[in-house]
Amino acid sequence: MNCKLYLAIVSAALTLVIAAPASAQQAVPTAASGVQEMRASRVFPLKGDPRAATPPVISSISLCPDGLTFATGGDDHVVRIWNLNDGTLVRELRGHSDWVRAVVYNPKSHVLATGADDHSILYWDAANGQKLKKLAGPSQVVYSLTFSQDGKTLAAAGFDAKVRLFDGATGAPVRELVGPCPDIRAVAFSPDGKLLAASGRDGRVRIWDYQTGEVLHDINAHRQRVRALAFSADGGQLASGGEDRFLRLWNPQTGVELLSVSSRPGKIQSLLYIGQDRLASGTSDNRIHIWDLKAGKEEARLLGHTGSVSSLDFQSVTGTLISSSFDTSVRIWNPPSADGKVVEQNLNRTTR
Repeated sequence: MNCKLYLAIVSAALTLVIAAPASAQQAVPTAASGVQEMRASRVFPLKGDPRAATPPVISSISLCPDGLTFATGGDDHVVRIWNLNDGTLVRELRGHSDWVRAVVYNPKSHVLATGADDHSILYWDAANGQKLKKLAGPSQVVYSLTFSQDGKTLAAAGFDAKVRLFDGATGAPVRELVGPCPDIRAVAFSPDGKLLAASGRDGRVRIWDYQTGEVLHDINAHRQRVRALAFSADGGQLASGGEDRFLRLWNPQTGVELLSVSSRPGKIQSLLYIGQDRLASGTSDNRIHIWDLKAGKEEARLLGHTGSVSSLDFQSVTGTLISSSFDTSVRIWNPPSADGKVVEQNLNRTTR
Protein backbone atom coordinates (compact mmCIF):
# COMPACT_ATOMS: atom_id res chain seq x y z
CA MET A 1 0.00 0.00 0.00
CA ASN A 2 1.28 3.46 -0.90
CA CYS A 3 1.95 5.26 2.38
CA LYS A 4 2.26 8.75 1.00
CA LEU A 5 0.04 11.17 2.92
CA TYR A 6 -2.26 13.61 1.19
CA LEU A 7 -3.94 16.69 2.55
CA ALA A 8 -7.76 16.44 2.51
CA ILE A 9 -9.25 19.54 0.90
CA VAL A 10 -13.02 19.93 0.86
CA SER A 11 -13.98 20.99 -2.63
CA ALA A 12 -16.85 20.49 -5.01
CA ALA A 13 -16.31 16.74 -4.94
CA LEU A 14 -17.26 14.20 -2.32
CA THR A 15 -14.12 12.69 -0.82
CA LEU A 16 -13.34 9.38 0.77
CA VAL A 17 -10.47 9.58 3.24
CA ILE A 18 -8.72 6.34 4.21
CA ALA A 19 -6.32 6.27 7.13
CA ALA A 20 -2.76 5.38 6.35
CA PRO A 21 -1.35 2.03 7.49
CA ALA A 22 0.23 1.69 10.91
CA SER A 23 3.71 2.48 9.67
CA ALA A 24 2.61 5.95 8.50
CA GLN A 25 -0.37 6.65 10.73
CA GLN A 26 0.84 8.89 13.54
CA ALA A 27 -0.45 7.93 16.98
CA VAL A 28 1.45 9.88 19.59
CA PRO A 29 0.45 11.03 23.07
CA THR A 30 -0.13 14.74 23.56
CA ALA A 31 2.10 16.35 26.09
CA ALA A 32 -0.74 17.66 28.22
CA SER A 33 -3.09 14.69 28.49
CA GLY A 34 -1.33 11.53 27.36
CA VAL A 35 -4.16 10.95 24.88
CA GLN A 36 -3.01 9.49 21.55
CA GLU A 37 -3.79 11.67 18.54
CA MET A 38 -4.11 10.22 15.04
CA ARG A 39 -4.46 12.36 11.95
CA ALA A 40 -2.44 10.95 9.04
CA SER A 41 -4.61 9.82 6.11
CA ARG A 42 -4.78 9.14 2.42
CA VAL A 43 -7.31 10.97 0.29
CA PHE A 44 -9.22 9.59 -2.68
CA PRO A 45 -11.23 12.30 -4.47
CA LEU A 46 -14.59 11.02 -5.74
CA LYS A 47 -16.66 12.81 -8.34
CA GLY A 48 -19.93 14.24 -7.05
CA ASP A 49 -22.94 15.40 -9.04
CA PRO A 50 -21.52 18.04 -11.43
CA ARG A 51 -24.87 19.88 -11.32
CA ALA A 52 -24.66 20.42 -7.55
CA ALA A 53 -23.15 23.62 -6.16
CA THR A 54 -21.63 21.78 -3.20
CA PRO A 55 -20.98 18.13 -2.29
CA PRO A 56 -23.59 16.42 -0.11
CA VAL A 57 -23.48 16.46 3.67
CA ILE A 58 -23.18 12.87 4.88
CA SER A 59 -25.54 12.13 7.76
CA SER A 60 -25.32 8.33 7.96
CA ILE A 61 -23.02 5.46 7.02
CA SER A 62 -23.31 1.66 7.17
CA LEU A 63 -20.90 -1.16 6.33
CA CYS A 64 -22.25 -4.03 4.24
CA PRO A 65 -22.06 -7.41 6.02
CA ASP A 66 -19.82 -8.75 3.22
CA GLY A 67 -17.13 -6.24 4.24
CA LEU A 68 -16.65 -5.09 0.65
CA THR A 69 -18.88 -2.02 0.40
CA PHE A 70 -20.52 0.67 2.50
CA ALA A 71 -23.54 2.92 2.06
CA THR A 72 -23.94 6.64 2.71
CA GLY A 73 -26.92 8.98 2.80
CA GLY A 74 -27.15 12.75 3.04
CA ASP A 75 -28.84 16.00 2.18
CA ASP A 76 -28.88 15.53 -1.60
CA HIS A 77 -31.57 12.80 -1.25
CA VAL A 78 -29.30 10.13 -2.80
CA VAL A 79 -28.06 6.89 -1.22
CA ARG A 80 -24.65 5.81 -2.51
CA ILE A 81 -22.85 2.47 -2.36
CA TRP A 82 -19.03 2.66 -2.27
CA ASN A 83 -16.20 0.17 -2.63
CA LEU A 84 -14.48 -0.04 0.75
CA ASN A 85 -11.11 -1.03 -0.69
CA ASP A 86 -10.53 1.82 -3.15
CA GLY A 87 -13.35 4.29 -2.52
CA THR A 88 -14.92 4.03 -5.99
CA LEU A 89 -18.64 4.63 -6.41
CA VAL A 90 -20.49 1.37 -7.07
CA ARG A 91 -24.02 2.70 -7.59
CA GLU A 92 -26.52 5.38 -6.64
CA LEU A 93 -29.95 4.60 -5.20
CA ARG A 94 -32.54 7.25 -6.03
CA GLY A 95 -35.98 7.10 -4.46
CA HIS A 96 -36.11 9.64 -1.65
CA SER A 97 -37.27 13.20 -2.24
CA ASP A 98 -35.63 14.82 0.79
CA TRP A 99 -32.62 14.57 3.14
CA VAL A 100 -31.64 10.94 3.85
CA ARG A 101 -31.08 10.75 7.62
CA ALA A 102 -30.42 7.04 8.14
CA VAL A 103 -28.95 4.12 6.19
CA VAL A 104 -28.47 0.66 7.70
CA TYR A 105 -27.75 -2.79 6.31
CA ASN A 106 -29.59 -5.86 7.55
CA PRO A 107 -26.70 -7.79 9.19
CA LYS A 108 -27.93 -11.05 7.66
CA SER A 109 -28.55 -9.96 4.07
CA HIS A 110 -27.95 -7.37 1.34
CA VAL A 111 -31.17 -5.55 2.27
CA LEU A 112 -30.46 -1.89 2.94
CA ALA A 113 -33.00 0.23 4.82
CA THR A 114 -33.04 4.02 4.38
CA GLY A 115 -35.07 6.72 6.10
CA ALA A 116 -35.53 10.36 5.20
CA ASP A 117 -37.16 13.72 5.80
CA ASP A 118 -39.75 12.75 3.17
CA HIS A 119 -41.45 10.58 5.85
CA SER A 120 -40.49 7.36 4.10
CA ILE A 121 -38.56 4.17 4.83
CA LEU A 122 -37.33 2.25 1.80
CA TYR A 123 -35.94 -1.29 1.47
CA TRP A 124 -33.32 -1.80 -1.24
CA ASP A 125 -31.46 -4.77 -2.64
CA ALA A 126 -28.04 -3.17 -2.35
CA ALA A 127 -26.47 -5.87 -4.51
CA ASN A 128 -28.29 -4.69 -7.63
CA GLY A 129 -29.77 -1.33 -6.63
CA GLN A 130 -33.39 -2.45 -6.91
CA LYS A 131 -35.93 -0.73 -4.67
CA LEU A 132 -37.80 -3.52 -2.93
CA LYS A 133 -40.48 -1.78 -0.91
CA LYS A 134 -41.72 1.41 0.68
CA LEU A 135 -42.69 0.64 4.26
CA ALA A 136 -46.05 1.76 5.63
CA GLY A 137 -46.46 3.84 8.76
CA PRO A 138 -44.27 6.94 9.20
CA SER A 139 -45.97 10.33 8.98
CA GLN A 140 -43.00 12.41 10.14
CA VAL A 141 -39.27 12.70 9.46
CA VAL A 142 -37.50 9.34 9.88
CA TYR A 143 -34.27 10.02 11.77
CA SER A 144 -32.99 6.72 13.18
CA LEU A 145 -33.05 3.13 11.92
CA THR A 146 -31.54 -0.03 13.38
CA PHE A 147 -31.83 -3.76 12.71
CA SER A 148 -31.81 -6.39 15.42
CA GLN A 149 -28.63 -8.45 15.30
CA ASP A 150 -30.49 -11.48 13.92
CA GLY A 151 -31.84 -9.31 11.09
CA LYS A 152 -35.45 -10.20 11.85
CA THR A 153 -36.64 -6.76 12.96
CA LEU A 154 -36.12 -3.14 11.93
CA ALA A 155 -36.80 -0.37 14.46
CA ALA A 156 -37.52 3.14 13.17
CA ALA A 157 -37.97 6.45 14.96
CA GLY A 158 -38.14 10.12 14.10
CA PHE A 159 -39.91 13.37 14.80
CA ASP A 160 -43.05 11.88 16.37
CA ALA A 161 -43.27 9.92 19.65
CA LYS A 162 -43.50 6.42 18.18
CA VAL A 163 -40.96 3.65 17.67
CA ARG A 164 -42.14 1.54 14.76
CA LEU A 165 -41.07 -2.07 14.29
CA PHE A 166 -41.04 -3.87 10.94
CA ASP A 167 -40.19 -7.32 9.65
CA GLY A 168 -36.52 -7.22 8.68
CA ALA A 169 -37.06 -9.15 5.44
CA THR A 170 -40.52 -8.19 4.17
CA GLY A 171 -40.96 -4.75 5.75
CA ALA A 172 -44.38 -5.70 7.11
CA PRO A 173 -45.40 -3.71 10.22
CA VAL A 174 -44.93 -5.66 13.46
CA ARG A 175 -45.93 -3.23 16.23
CA GLU A 176 -45.66 0.32 17.49
CA LEU A 177 -44.29 1.44 20.84
CA VAL A 178 -44.87 4.81 22.50
CA GLY A 179 -41.52 6.53 22.93
CA PRO A 180 -40.29 8.71 25.79
CA CYS A 181 -41.00 11.96 23.92
CA PRO A 182 -41.72 13.47 20.52
CA ASP A 183 -38.61 13.91 18.36
CA ILE A 184 -36.77 10.62 18.92
CA ARG A 185 -33.20 10.76 17.61
CA ALA A 186 -31.75 7.38 18.64
CA VAL A 187 -32.94 3.79 18.82
CA ALA A 188 -30.93 0.64 19.60
CA PHE A 189 -31.43 -3.11 20.08
CA SER A 190 -29.46 -5.12 22.61
CA PRO A 191 -27.32 -7.79 20.87
CA ASP A 192 -29.61 -10.62 22.00
CA GLY A 193 -32.66 -8.71 20.75
CA LYS A 194 -34.38 -8.83 24.14
CA LEU A 195 -34.16 -5.11 24.89
CA LEU A 196 -34.93 -2.01 22.85
CA ALA A 197 -33.89 1.51 23.84
CA ALA A 198 -34.90 4.90 22.47
CA SER A 199 -34.25 8.52 23.37
CA GLY A 200 -34.53 12.02 22.02
CA ARG A 201 -35.48 15.58 22.79
CA ASP A 202 -36.25 15.44 26.52
CA GLY A 203 -33.12 13.48 27.49
CA ARG A 204 -34.97 10.44 28.84
CA VAL A 205 -33.88 6.96 27.78
CA ARG A 206 -36.72 4.44 27.61
CA ILE A 207 -35.90 0.72 27.68
CA TRP A 208 -38.45 -1.93 26.71
CA ASP A 209 -38.65 -5.67 26.98
CA TYR A 210 -38.89 -6.21 23.25
CA GLN A 211 -40.83 -9.47 23.46
CA THR A 212 -43.62 -8.11 25.65
CA GLY A 213 -43.47 -4.39 24.87
CA GLU A 214 -43.29 -3.64 28.61
CA VAL A 215 -41.42 -0.51 29.65
CA LEU A 216 -38.62 -1.61 31.97
CA HIS A 217 -37.02 1.76 32.69
CA ASP A 218 -37.44 5.46 32.01
CA ILE A 219 -34.03 6.92 32.82
CA ASN A 220 -33.59 10.68 33.24
CA ALA A 221 -30.26 10.35 31.49
CA HIS A 222 -29.45 13.81 30.13
CA ARG A 223 -30.54 17.42 30.51
CA GLN A 224 -30.74 18.02 26.78
CA ARG A 225 -31.50 16.09 23.59
CA VAL A 226 -29.97 12.62 23.27
CA ARG A 227 -28.57 11.93 19.81
CA ALA A 228 -26.90 8.53 20.20
CA LEU A 229 -27.36 5.18 21.96
CA ALA A 230 -25.23 2.02 21.80
CA PHE A 231 -25.30 -1.37 23.54
CA SER A 232 -22.10 -3.20 24.41
CA ALA A 233 -21.47 -6.58 22.74
CA ASP A 234 -22.56 -8.52 25.82
CA GLY A 235 -25.62 -6.32 26.38
CA GLY A 236 -24.45 -5.38 29.87
CA GLN A 237 -23.95 -1.68 29.12
CA LEU A 238 -25.99 0.97 27.34
CA ALA A 239 -24.15 4.15 26.33
CA SER A 240 -25.96 7.44 25.76
CA GLY A 241 -24.82 10.87 24.64
CA GLY A 242 -26.07 14.08 23.15
CA GLU A 243 -26.28 17.82 23.39
CA ASP A 244 -25.39 18.18 27.07
CA ARG A 245 -21.87 16.99 26.18
CA PHE A 246 -21.84 14.04 28.56
CA LEU A 247 -21.19 10.40 27.81
CA ARG A 248 -23.05 8.14 30.23
CA LEU A 249 -23.17 4.37 30.73
CA TRP A 250 -26.12 2.49 32.18
CA ASN A 251 -26.93 -1.02 33.32
CA PRO A 252 -29.91 -1.68 31.02
CA GLN A 253 -31.32 -4.35 33.34
CA THR A 254 -31.44 -2.12 36.41
CA GLY A 255 -31.29 1.41 35.00
CA VAL A 256 -28.35 2.21 37.31
CA GLU A 257 -25.69 4.66 36.06
CA LEU A 258 -22.25 3.07 35.64
CA LEU A 259 -20.18 6.00 34.35
CA SER A 260 -20.46 9.68 33.48
CA VAL A 261 -17.70 11.59 31.66
CA SER A 262 -17.63 14.93 29.91
CA SER A 263 -17.12 15.11 26.15
CA ARG A 264 -16.65 18.88 26.15
CA PRO A 265 -16.42 20.92 24.08
CA GLY A 266 -18.26 18.76 21.54
CA LYS A 267 -21.85 17.55 21.56
CA ILE A 268 -22.07 13.78 21.02
CA GLN A 269 -23.51 12.96 17.59
CA SER A 270 -22.70 9.24 17.33
CA LEU A 271 -21.64 6.32 19.54
CA LEU A 272 -20.23 2.88 18.78
CA TYR A 273 -18.62 0.13 20.85
CA ILE A 274 -15.32 -1.04 19.36
CA GLY A 275 -14.70 -3.61 22.09
CA GLN A 276 -16.35 -4.66 25.34
CA ASP A 277 -14.90 -1.77 27.34
CA ARG A 278 -13.96 0.62 24.54
CA LEU A 279 -16.29 3.13 22.94
CA ALA A 280 -15.98 5.58 20.05
CA SER A 281 -17.88 8.86 20.07
CA GLY A 282 -18.25 11.24 17.16
CA THR A 283 -18.72 14.84 18.21
CA SER A 284 -19.62 18.31 17.00
CA ASP A 285 -16.03 19.47 17.55
CA ASN A 286 -15.09 17.43 14.43
CA ARG A 287 -13.34 14.68 16.40
CA ILE A 288 -13.70 11.00 17.18
CA HIS A 289 -12.89 10.16 20.78
CA ILE A 290 -11.91 6.63 21.87
CA TRP A 291 -12.84 5.92 25.50
CA ASP A 292 -11.37 3.36 27.88
CA LEU A 293 -14.51 2.61 29.88
CA LYS A 294 -12.78 0.61 32.59
CA ALA A 295 -10.49 3.54 33.34
CA GLY A 296 -13.25 6.07 32.66
CA LYS A 297 -11.06 8.24 30.45
CA GLU A 298 -10.27 9.17 26.87
CA GLU A 299 -7.39 7.15 25.40
CA ALA A 300 -7.24 8.35 21.79
CA ARG A 301 -8.45 11.18 19.59
CA LEU A 302 -8.90 10.83 15.83
CA LEU A 303 -8.41 14.15 14.06
CA GLY A 304 -9.00 15.35 10.53
CA HIS A 305 -12.72 15.91 10.01
CA THR A 306 -13.68 19.56 9.58
CA GLY A 307 -17.37 19.07 10.40
CA SER A 308 -19.45 17.24 13.00
CA VAL A 309 -18.91 13.47 12.97
CA SER A 310 -22.41 12.26 12.20
CA SER A 311 -22.11 8.47 12.04
CA LEU A 312 -19.77 5.57 12.85
CA ASP A 313 -19.48 1.89 11.95
CA PHE A 314 -16.91 -0.77 12.82
CA GLN A 315 -15.47 -4.06 11.56
CA SER A 316 -14.36 -6.09 14.56
CA VAL A 317 -12.24 -8.59 12.60
CA THR A 318 -9.87 -5.94 11.23
CA GLY A 319 -10.42 -3.23 13.83
CA THR A 320 -11.46 -0.83 11.07
CA LEU A 321 -13.53 2.17 12.10
CA ILE A 322 -15.41 4.17 9.46
CA SER A 323 -16.81 7.65 10.01
CA SER A 324 -18.94 10.14 8.12
CA SER A 325 -19.18 13.87 8.64
CA PHE A 326 -20.96 17.07 7.73
CA ASP A 327 -17.68 18.05 6.07
CA THR A 328 -18.81 15.85 3.11
CA SER A 329 -16.16 13.20 3.74
CA VAL A 330 -15.84 9.60 4.88
CA ARG A 331 -12.76 8.46 6.81
CA ILE A 332 -11.55 4.98 7.60
CA TRP A 333 -9.37 4.51 10.66
CA ASN A 334 -7.50 1.88 12.62
CA PRO A 335 -7.77 3.12 16.20
CA PRO A 336 -5.34 1.62 18.71
CA SER A 337 -6.38 -1.73 20.17
CA ALA A 338 -6.87 -2.34 23.88
CA ASP A 339 -3.10 -2.77 24.29
CA GLY A 340 -2.46 0.62 22.70
CA LYS A 341 -1.11 -0.73 19.40
CA VAL A 342 -2.33 0.40 15.98
CA VAL A 343 -3.31 -2.58 13.83
CA GLU A 344 -2.30 -2.30 10.19
CA GLN A 345 -5.20 -2.27 7.74
CA ASN A 346 -5.95 -5.03 5.30
CA LEU A 347 -9.10 -3.92 3.53
CA ASN A 348 -8.92 -6.82 1.07
CA ARG A 349 -10.13 -9.38 3.61
CA THR A 350 -12.59 -7.56 5.80
CA THR A 351 -15.68 -9.17 7.25
CA ARG A 352 -18.16 -7.87 9.73
